[in-house]
Amino acid sequence: MTAPRTTIIQAEPLRDRWLRLTFADGAVHEVDLAPVFEAGGIFSALRDDDRLFGAVEVDGAFGTIAWPGDIDLDPDVLRGDHFPASGRALPRHVVQPA
Repeated sequence: MTAPRTTIIQAEPLRDRWLRLTFADGAVHEVDLAPVFEAGGIFSALRDDDRLFGAVEVDGAFGTIAWPGDIDLDPDVLRGDHFPASGRALPRHVVQPA
């Protein structure tokens, strides 16, 4: 079985709450998560703590990224196929198209 194109296989934290994400189809996107973290709540710690933000990992079971404390994000939103709950697309750079 082939992984869906939105499956994340690698995540690298960058500056200013950006992540470089590599997807199963070879696409590489850099995504700004600062707008998501502005909502606060469970995201407050990721907004405020560089070390926690840098602890991002790929959750292979769900094909997305996650942080300690069971914080994860929808890979379809990270890929740009869907909008986050705010209704605004996340800023991104496509480093490598699929």
